[in-house]
Amino acid sequence: MKVNKKIFYTIFLLFTFLLFFKTDFRFETSVNCCGDDHDYYMHSETIALDRDLNYSNQLKGNEDKRFSFNGKIAPTGFIGSGIFSAPFTFLGNLIDNILENSSSKSSKILNFRILFYSLSSITYFFGTVFLTKKAFDILNYKISVFEILLIYFGSGVSYFAFERFSMSHVYEVFSTTLLIYLCVYFYNNKESNFIALLIPISLFLGISVRWVNYFLFFIPIICKNFSNKSMYAKNTLIKNYYFIFAYLSSVWLFFWHTNKLYGKTTFNPEFVYQTSNQINNFINSSSGITSFLYGNLINIFKIFFSQEFGIFWFSPAIFLSVVFLLLIFFDKKFLSFRIKFVLLLCYSQVFAIVLLWKSTASSYGFRYLYCLVPLSLLIIYGYQNKKNYNFLKFYLISFSLFASISVLFFETTPLTQLSTVEVTNSFGRTLKYSQPLYLSGIVQSFVIVDSYLKIFTTSFLGATIFKILFNTFGKENIVNTLENFGLPINNNDFINYTLELEIINISKFLIVIIYFSIFSYYLVKNYEQR
Repeated sequence: MKVNKKIFYTIFLLFTFLLFFKTDFRFETSVNCCGDDHDYYMHSETIALDRDLNYSNQLKGNEDKRFSFNGKIAPTGFIGSGIFSAPFTFLGNLIDNILENSSSKSSKILNFRILFYSLSSITYFFGTVFLTKKAFDILNYKISVFEILLIYFGSGVSYFAFERFSMSHVYEVFSTTLLIYLCVYFYNNKESNFIALLIPISLFLGISVRWVNYFLFFIPIICKNFSNKSMYAKNTLIKNYYFIFAYLSSVWLFFWHTNKLYGKTTFNPEFVYQTSNQINNFINSSSGITSFLYGNLINIFKIFFSQEFGIFWFSPAIFLSVVFLLLIFFDKKFLSFRIKFVLLLCYSQVFAIVLLWKSTASSYGFRYLYCLVPLSLLIIYGYQNKKNYNFLKFYLISFSLFASISVLFFETTPLTQLSTVEVTNSFGRTLKYSQPLYLSGIVQSFVIVDSYLKIFTTSFLGATIFKILFNTFGKENIVNTLENFGLPINNNDFINYTLELEIINISKFLIVIIYFSIFSYYLVKNYEQR
C-alpha cells in the first residue's frame, strides 16, 4: 500500500472512531446507581479498588435495589465484565490519585477512572476484531480486517463499546471470540498444553460474564469440526491433563465466587435475578403445543424482519448465519448431523431468551443475541469457504454498513428514540423503552438536519473540535458565531455541554486521539499485510 493511501486510511478510521465515540455516558463523574450499567461498574470497582468482593459501600443507601439474600447484597449483573475491565479502572484511578496530589488536578467530569473504564469496552471490541482475523487466518478463510471491523460495527455490538460502555455485551463477544481462537489454534497446530490450559479458563470467563450463555460449552467441538483436516485434527482436549486440571479448577473457582458474592453455591441465574418459574411460565403461556409453536414462529419472524431492530436490517451477520445454518442442515457433505444439531441447539438456546422476554431489552437492538456474532462469522465464512454465495456476502457487507449508520442515528430524533412512556412493542407487550418503528424512523431521520447536529455534538469528534475552538477563539465568540448561523445554542443541553467542555482538561482529548490513532494504525497495518 502506498504511503499516502495508508495515511488516508488511518486518518479516515481515526475520524470515524471519534464520530462513533459518544460523550453521553462519559461526561459524568461516575456510573450512577442502580441499573445494569452500575452493576458491572460495581464489579470493576470492587476488584480494582476495594479488592474485597464486598458491595456494601457501592450500594450504601440502596441495599434493597439489587440482589439481597440472607444479609448478602450484590449486583444482579454477573462478575465477568468486572474482571475484564478492572485493569482499566485501576489504571484510571491511579492517575486520578496522582493528579489529586499535584498542581494539575483532574476534573470530576470525565475523570480518568471513568475515561479508562469506558476505554475498556472499546479495547476488547478491537481485540475481538484482531482475534477473529487471527482465527480465520489459521483456518485459511479469506477475509480482510476491515471487513471484520465493518461486520462487528454493523452487528450492534459497537453501540455497547462506543456509547453504552458499561454493559456486558462487548465482553460476551470478546470472551466467545477468545475461546474460538484458542480452540482453532489447538486443533490446527501441534498440541499445546499451554493452549489446553487456557481453553477452560476462557470458557469460564465467558460464562462468568453471562451465566446463560450455555452454548459456550459446545464451542470446542464446533471449532474442531470447522478446523482444517490436517495432521493435527486428532488433537484432543478430553485426554489432556492440563485441560482437565484447568477445567476442574475453573469449576471450583466459579462456584467459590457464587458463594462469596451471593451466599450460595449456585449456577441458577434466576436466583441472582430473584425471579422464579420464568421458563415454566414461558412454556405454559400458550393453550397448547400448536399454539405455542405457532406463536413463537410468528415472534421469530418479528425478530428477523420487524421494524423494531429486526436482525435482517440491523444485525445482518446473525441473520445470515441462520440462513447458512439452514443451508448447512440440508447439505449432506458439510458437517455431521451431530454437529448440525449442536449448532441448532446453540442458536435455539439464545433465541429462546428473546422469545421469553418478548422485547429488545430496553436498549439498542436485540442485545441478547449479540453473543452469537463470533459464532455467526465462523458459520458464514466456514461455509462460504466451501460454497461461493457472493450475493449473500454482498448483503452482509451492504447491510452491515447500513446497520453501522443506524447506530449513529440512534436517539438523534424522536423517530429513533426509545419511548419514555408505555407503548406497544412488536411482540404486543406494553412497556417503556421501545421503538416499534425504528427502521422507518431511521430512514426519515436521514433528511432531518437536527439528527446530524446531534450526531456531531454528542461525538468525541465534535467535542474535540469545540474544545479546540473554545481554547483558540474563546467560548463566547464561538457561541455567538453559532447563534448567527441560527443554531439552537440557548437550550439547556447545549449550555451544559459547553460548561462541561470548559471543565474537562485538554489532556483527556489528547489521550483519546492517541488511543484511536494507535488502533487505526494497526488496523491499516494488518490490512496491508493480508
